[in-house]
Amino acid sequence: MQVRFDCPACRKSHVLDMPETTIHMTCGQTGKHLELRLGLGGDVKSRIVSENGQAETTSDEE
Repeated sequence: MQVRFDCPACRKSHVLDMPETTIHMTCGQTGKHLELRLGLGGDVKSRIVSENGQAETTSDEE
């Protein structure tokens, strides 16, 4: 499914083909590790994940 999400690392909007409900990727501009979760209705929740697996920033935070 092709989705649009707001990257919490670089603060830009991206379009991504998301073949699974949860994927891990790296922001190409900041090098930060992201976790994307596909919710009901095609909504994507994104968050920056630190090296110890804890969430640093989510797409819901300003």
